Amino acid sequence: MNYTIAKADKQQFGVVLDMMLDGITSDPSSVAALGKSWWRRLIFRYLVGPRMLRNQMETFVAVRAGRVVAYLILQFEGETAGTFDWAVTESLDAEGVEILADLIEKALDLAEQRGDVPLAYFGMPSETDPRVGAALQEMGFWQADYQMGQMRASLPLADSPQLPIGIAIKPQISLRFGDRLADFVRMDFDLPDESEEGATSPQSVAEMNVAETATESATVHDLTLAEQVEAICSLHQTTLRASKIYLVEEEGEVVGLIQQFTWKEELRLLLALEPFLWGTETEQQLVAAMPAYLGKRDGYLRIRTFSSAHLKASRENLAALGLRWEAAPWQRWIVGL
Repeated sequence: MNYTIAKADKQQFGVVLDMMLDGITSDPSSVAALGKSWWRRLIFRYLVGPRMLRNQMETFVAVRAGRVVAYLILQFEGETAGTFDWAVTESLDAEGVEILADLIEKALDLAEQRGDVPLAYFGMPSETDPRVGAALQEMGFWQADYQMGQMRASLPLADSPQLPIGIAIKPQISLRFGDRLADFVRMDFDLPDESEEGATSPQSVAEMNVAETATESATVHDLTLAEQVEAICSLHQTTLRASKIYLVEEEGEVVGLIQQFTWKEELRLLLALEPFLWGTETEQQLVAAMPAYLGKRDGYLRIRTFSSAHLKASRENLAALGLRWEAAPWQRWIVGL
């Protein structure tokens, strides 16, 4: 091994920030937004970035011949430790994957030593070399069946009706929604309530779908679907504060939620609905009505669901609105600590 792995020092923080702003990052589009003007770049490089890496996160670097050749930034949120960003300066050949794997192992060791987070996750673009996924599997990670596909179209849609008869949308306070989130995530995987008998060993459409969509590894097969969904809930909790939440009610009964995110000109909606609504005209009309309901009349609409089973069931009806299916650009891999 002709490189060393260690926590970054003060000088290396600056090197990592320069690499990020120069496009050496796992998420170029998001980082580019930080440095799209000279003053934002300076603020991130010399004020926000150093404070973030030094005080809020843990940064690890791989150094060869005095030069940083890879980095991994670990952040702690709620019950999870996850990658904020990572990059390897050289190609992700066998050696590049080995360097990245050593960085991940070092980060996992630190997270485990803390003793206050039960889960870690690694995020990566879907087009990443599959050898990275193979290395993650060897370390015990499993790929979450979590927002793995999406439907996208330009606005306005061809059909923009009113909300379906009997359907009401009720805004919620996002920061107070954490205790209720798990019920809706389980709903979107067709799992019974935790209080119901058999909740820990469900048999459902979503459970069968895992065989088609989840990574084939012994690790994920050691977990029940309920255990996988519990991990996904922990991962998703961190998104609440950056979103708006709406309950979906049918004739006064809660039948799902819609989580709204806004990114540039794109309206992003994440659906969790009772399975009896998947692929129905009611769901189709609900999706078609949401842009106007939220005051978004141009730009783009992106629809995701928590589970692949839900999107698979709804894909044909959503395509009739002009929405086109795409693989999600990001993958989440999870491991227990």
